[in-house]
Amino acid sequence: MRLLEHIPLIKQLEIVNRLEFFKEFTVAERQVLLESFGCLYLINAQRHAFKRFERDDKLYIVLSGELSIYSKSEHDELGRIKPGEFVGEGAFISHRERSTNAIALVDTIVLAITAEALTRLPNVVREKIKDQLIIGMSLRIAKLNAHIEQEDKSH
Repeated sequence: MRLLEHIPLIKQLEIVNRLEFFKEFTVAERQVLLESFGCLYLINAQRHAFKRFERDDKLYIVLSGELSIYSKSEHDELGRIKPGEFVGEGAFISHRERSTNAIALVDTIVLAITAEALTRLPNVVREKIKDQLIIGMSLRIAKLNAHIEQEDKSH
């Protein structure tokens, strides 16, 4: 994973403006987040964003590309994270080790936010991030419930 330091702010804003995660953010709030509290990283194809059991409290929001999430074997994929979606919320929220692996399927750019940076964000931005995490997590729960119901019907 390589830190991207020389992407102009206007280009960063163009990218985040397209994503559902940031739809409730004003341009000024997006700018504050990008300039002061988030770091952009490039994860080359077939490289890990993180590995299971690592200690890392970053939340990753995919800006472009795609990540595959798996537990033990890359052949047992748990899901995919696409632009505008996030990963790493468990370690981010609870400060625990990673429970899964995340590998880039193609060259992927992510916005990384640390738990410590979240506490320094202006309240309105912090609350909007929390709202998006809650929405995203509730969508994942609904998807899991549907999957479980489908499994129950097939048995």
